[in-house]
Amino acid sequence: MTRKTFLFALAFVISGTAHAQSWMDMGPFPDSTTFWRSTHGVAVDVQDKVWISQYYPEPWILPNGDTLKDANGERIRTSAIHVFNPDGTTAMEPIRSFAFGGTTDTLYWDAKDGPRRDIRGLRRDHNGDIIVVVGSSASLMMRLNHMTGEVMNKVDLGIGSPAAPGIDGAGNIYVAPVVGSAGPISYYSADFQPLGVVAEETPGIGRTLEVTADGNTVYWSPFTLLYTVKYQRPDEFSAFDSAGIVHHGLIAESSVRHPTTGHVWLGHSIAGSLSLIDTTRFGDPSTLLTWYAIDPTTDEIVDSLNFGLHQDFGIQKTRAIGFSSDGTVAYAGLFDIEAMDPRGFPVKKLVRSTAGNIERDPFEIPQRFTLSQNYPNPFNPQTKIEFELKDAGLTRLTVYDLLGREVSTLVDEHLSVGKYTATFTAANLPSGTYLYQLEVTGQRLTGKMLLVK
Repeated sequence: MTRKTFLFALAFVISGTAHAQSWMDMGPFPDSTTFWRSTHGVAVDVQDKVWISQYYPEPWILPNGDTLKDANGERIRTSAIHVFNPDGTTAMEPIRSFAFGGTTDTLYWDAKDGPRRDIRGLRRDHNGDIIVVVGSSASLMMRLNHMTGEVMNKVDLGIGSPAAPGIDGAGNIYVAPVVGSAGPISYYSADFQPLGVVAEETPGIGRTLEVTADGNTVYWSPFTLLYTVKYQRPDEFSAFDSAGIVHHGLIAESSVRHPTTGHVWLGHSIAGSLSLIDTTRFGDPSTLLTWYAIDPTTDEIVDSLNFGLHQDFGIQKTRAIGFSSDGTVAYAGLFDIEAMDPRGFPVKKLVRSTAGNIERDPFEIPQRFTLSQNYPNPFNPQTKIEFELKDAGLTRLTVYDLLGREVSTLVDEHLSVGKYTATFTAANLPSGTYLYQLEVTGQRLTGKMLLVK
């Protein structure tokens, strides 16, 4: 099999059926006793605190433990943002209202209490603070200080209920209405000043959009149309144009750009009957409730993680995902969790796992980009793989079986120029032939090795 043929087959297999083997399911977050009906946003700030927005209402519990009630003695219910430390302990009191510029916007749910507002999405911005968009009675966008939860910036979007926004590397924010005909995809500067329009009107109904770090590619995912639309421009001084449809059949209701790889992750949901998608490569039930990583330079699917719902599928949707600052921890959230057993939970923590270690030769300065034959070969159960980088860059060394399924990620980080040796341990794998692939800034090399037990 040639390298080109292998890469095509690999992309198809991961797109269609495989779940990435390199994400370990750490269970519910913050713990198994936490139950919300539906998650509507997850973001991880610069200190790796996890911000989770609850869509449906909950009683307003005061710091002293009392429940806030109105003049008639009825409980006041709100949506809320909960903030946790990485270990699951509470980092701050739930956020239910936003004070800024002399006004306070409260996340009321019942019209009797005040204008209804609900959270439509959360994102970490370029500085590690939190962008929140609010819908229903007013479409607001705000920046919350990651230390205090206080509002730093605020703007009325004027577009109806907004979808979760995308943020490029410079901090520009891209927003769109859930219903495409209700307004354009617009983008704002980091200080909330309007900059321009990506598209005057978007197709279908969508919950999320995402943008590449350079701000030149925008992905809009209308779940009602079962695909994602790509808008592009050649540079920041040019207008956006539609670049077509990517991954027909992937019903994305959440997305995020990975903080280190730059890959765009799209969550494949259950949106009604499976008959809507059973003619596409995403129609297999094993692909549902899975987030797929897309390399924006090729739109190939290069990684995935699955929620691992150990119950019959209902109407759950992949409504939220966020990554830790180093990209090794993912927090994935579901919507419509109330259709499950009440003991269910809407957010999981998944951790990137590796099956090896890496060493750098302190004296070698390579002039080439190379990938050597592993040694020993055949091996049992451990072998070493040497490679050389003549340029620094994001480096990924991955092991696959002959069906193109990822079995281990040995390296997934930014490496400097140098000669490296990675150790691969295959104690839990069956005998057979495996392929190992080195990818650095778009360049790929592939090798073959034999495990004999």
